Amino acid sequence: MGYAHEYAHAVLHRGRVPMEPTDHVVDWADGPRKGKFYPDAPVFALPGTEDLADVPVAPGLLPDSVPARDADRAPGFTLPLLSAMLRDSYGLTGRRLGVQANTDLAGLPFHTHANWSRGTAGGGGLYPMGIHWASGPSAPLTPGLHHYDVQRHALQRLLTGDVTDRVRDALGADAPADALDADQYLILSVKYWQNSFKYNSFSFHVVCTDLGTLVQTWRLWAAPRGLRIAPVLWFDEPRLNELLGVPGEQEAVFGVVPLHWA
Repeated sequence: MGYAHEYAHAVLHRGRVPMEPTDHVVDWADGPRKGKFYPDAPVFALPGTEDLADVPVAPGLLPDSVPARDADRAPGFTLPLLSAMLRDSYGLTGRRLGVQANTDLAGLPFHTHANWSRGTAGGGGLYPMGIHWASGPSAPLTPGLHHYDVQRHALQRLLTGDVTDRVRDALGADAPADALDADQYLILSVKYWQNSFKYNSFSFHVVCTDLGTLVQTWRLWAAPRGLRIAPVLWFDEPRLNELLGVPGEQEAVFGVVPLHWA
């Protein structure tokens, strides 16, 4: 825990004592892609969400205003609901042209340097979490592992076959019962270079913030619809990294969100 405490201390005091390296300058020309890229993966468009009813946000902001629900009769996710939650939280919904302090401001009006925004606060359109869906038999798609492609608002199939048993094994026997009873999981990963090329040693703090803002956005979105978002943050990380096929020192799983299907 010594290094973790030193890092937390440096983050908390960075307003007075700059974090090393103090001479770091962002090389925008060496920046990463604004999302993961799977050129050969099959693409499945997510359904439109125009027919979904609008709901007030208050139940998500004021949890005590949500009446208690019988777990056996609680609504579950559908593909249109999942599509809407992904679009409203991490889909590219706007283009950034406003004046701000970043050094890439001059290039924003050009399409090749466009910067996009999304509903969730945090890293914005440039440093996203990776969202993967491990779908089991209760969902309408063929079971498998899918990646959410934010640029196209679509799913890319990375693996075919039910891998949710591997997710449950990685969560472990001490995971909440609701998590182990699910057969749908959103797996959230971080590709460190997508953030550290800009923020350097401050990066790990920023990506943890990105995780929190995304999960809380989902909670705000789900509560008015009677849906529950309960992330699991303690699990066997190397096993889930292996499932995604990522080297842990470059990209790692930060959270798992069980989904219960209707």
